[in-house]
This record gives sequence, structure tokens and C-alpha cells, in this order.
Amino acid sequence: MILGGGFGGLYLARALDALGVTRSAGVTLVNRAPAFLFLPLLYEILTDEVAAWQIAPSFAEVLPGSCRFVCGEVAGGEFHAGRRAVLVRQADGDLVLEADTVVLALGSVSDDFGLPGVRSHARPFRSLADARALKASLIDAAQRAAAAPGETVSFAIVGAGPSGVELAAVMADRLHAELRRAGLPPARAQLHLIDRLPEILPQYASALRHLARRELARRGVELHLGVGVAGCSAAGVELENGARVAADAIVWTAGSRPAPVLADFPFVRDRRGRIPVGRTLEVPGFPGVYALGDIAASVAAPATAQVAVRQALIVARNIAAALRGEPSREYHYEPLGEMMTLGRGAAAANILGLAFDGIAGYVTRRLVYLLAMPDPWHATKVGLSWLGQSLEEAWQAWSPLSPPATE
Repeated sequence: MILGGGFGGLYLARALDALGVTRSAGVTLVNRAPAFLFLPLLYEILTDEVAAWQIAPSFAEVLPGSCRFVCGEVAGGEFHAGRRAVLVRQADGDLVLEADTVVLALGSVSDDFGLPGVRSHARPFRSLADARALKASLIDAAQRAAAAPGETVSFAIVGAGPSGVELAAVMADRLHAELRRAGLPPARAQLHLIDRLPEILPQYASALRHLARRELARRGVELHLGVGVAGCSAAGVELENGARVAADAIVWTAGSRPAPVLADFPFVRDRRGRIPVGRTLEVPGFPGVYALGDIAASVAAPATAQVAVRQALIVARNIAAALRGEPSREYHYEPLGEMMTLGRGAAAANILGLAFDGIAGYVTRRLVYLLAMPDPWHATKVGLSWLGQSLEEAWQAWSPLSPPATE
């Protein structure tokens, strides 16, 4: 049984099917939503560079037919000698599922660190619904600016890690495009990126930090670094040094914590709420129970999609090995690089020490993510759609009969 259908959970199910495990054992995937979300491309929803169907295929499309899918919320469970049972809350009632092997891949939720006003005045950016709501807010802000001469619209993003930096770039591009459409200059918009650390992207290569700073500066994003957030209000973000950043809307990307339901499970957890695991990703003291992705501690690896996928492959091999009576394999983190969008048609990538930006970075990032999509047939459809979109945009830019571009 796999709890969670993010990168770790879905790719684990597909790997178990590829290894033939589903021929001798039943595999059930439990997830609260009926669709998988390719989270690294969620930002492009704001700029219409991707469509919802491209990054959020249903599990019916991408989960192997040999696997069972249960749509519901994991609400608790029993893990002791002789029984591994999980309570799943569904729209039509509760369901209890039992299994010999359980993999915890429940992911994380936004962490407000207990700061006042964050829950009521800041919004997360972790789902398709979040992206659609933020896109609507950007369009509405431009319309308000057009209706009120001299009024400036302002957005604040808290957290200057990869999520915050990518979000600031695409938000700026969408908001500026909407202002131009309304006949207004980009100066009517203010975007603020806030972080308590003195540098953006602290764990990224210096070349990518430089490229990101350059693109944010080109888009007029104002950085507030080296000062923490004291709280949020309807007026904006209050900083620990007493200053206030005025904002019509606040987006919170400052941190995450493991899924709250883990507190109801009998596993040891670290101070961040994660479950310590061994090198085989098995939970100590609970044979046949594994944890991976954002909720797994004791493995020196960042909480990224590439890590979750590679951990899923190790867990799949270890489950197959256990069924055959063979020894388990260990997971060792090896960084392959980083990629990020830096606005519409622009991206940066650091692949095995080689840095790309601009169109080269954009194409590299798209190709890598296209190859990383879970289902080959879905990836083919997405790739053809992207190709058609690129050809249409190129034709519109070249054709003398095309209407003038608005973005």
C-alpha cells in the first residue's frame, strides 16, 4: 500500500509494475486528489505556458492498470506486530485498508511557523487551485489599477528559495502583461520577495543565483533579504526590524512541514516532524514500512521531485528484493543539478556543472521535464502540444498578417 500520490508515490507504483511485483502482489495507491500534479511546472499556469491537463493528469491515465487507486484522505493507522491498517476518509464514508508492506509518501504542507496572521492573510502555492486563484488575483489587480488612475498594485512573496524565486518571476511577467493590455506601464506594479537569509537560493550554485538575481532585477522585483517576518496582516508583511512591506496579497513559500497525519502514527519523528529512516529507506523497528520524499529524515537530500523519484526506485527494488528473499539496496544522494523558470520563455538550468539560461535554459528545462513525466503516452501528447504552441507563436511573430503581440 502506497500512501500519497506525489512524485514518490506514483513513480513507486509504476516502478513496482515494471519490476513485475504486481504479478504476485496487489498494489494500492491512496491519494486525496484524483489527479497527479507535476509540481515543477505549476508556475507556468500563471503565464499560460502550460495547460492544466498537461501537468495534472488523472491517476486513471498515469497509474498502471495493475494497481488499484483509492481517492481519499489518510486519517490514521495502526502499525504493530501482525497488523498494518490505515484509515482513509472518503466522500461516502471511511475505509480501512490493510497491507503487508506500507510506503509513506504523504508529502508536506505549508508551514506558517506559528507566525501571527499568516494563515488568514497569506496564501500557499502548492496546488492547481492555488495557481488558478493567484492568476485570477493578478488579472484582477491589473483591472483595479486601470479603473483607479495613479493606484499601484503590490504583491509580496515570502521565501526566496526556488519556489519563491520562480513564483516572483512568473508573477511579474503575468502582471506586467496584464498592465500593458490595459495600457498601463509596468511601474504601476510592485513585487516584493522577502527572506530572513541574506541571499536568494542559498543551496543553489552561484551561477544560478546570479542568473536569478539578474532576471528578478529586470522584472523590477524588490528584494528584502536578511530580515525575518514578524507577521502578516491585511496591510501587508510586518518584518522583525519593525518595517512593513505593503501588499494587496501575500504568497507564502517560506517553508513546509510533513503531513500532519504522521503525528497519529507510532513512528519516531525528528524536531521537524519527519520520520528517521535507514539507508534502505525502511523505518527502523517497523519491517516492511518505508518512508520517502519530504517526510523522510536521516537521508542527506533536499526535498525535491528528483530526490523523491530516485528514492521511489530504490524502495521499489527493495520491495521486489524482499519478495524474492534478496538483500536490500541503499539509497545514496547524488545531485544531478537544478532547474528553474525565470519568467515567460526564460529559465536557468545547472546540469552536472553546466549552466544554461535564456532560451537554452528554457528548452533544456522543458526537455528534461518532458522526459521525466510519469507516463510516456501522456508525455508524447504534452510534447506535441508544446511543439504546436511554439510553432503557432513563431508564425504569429513572423507573419505580416498577424495582429500585434500584446505580451
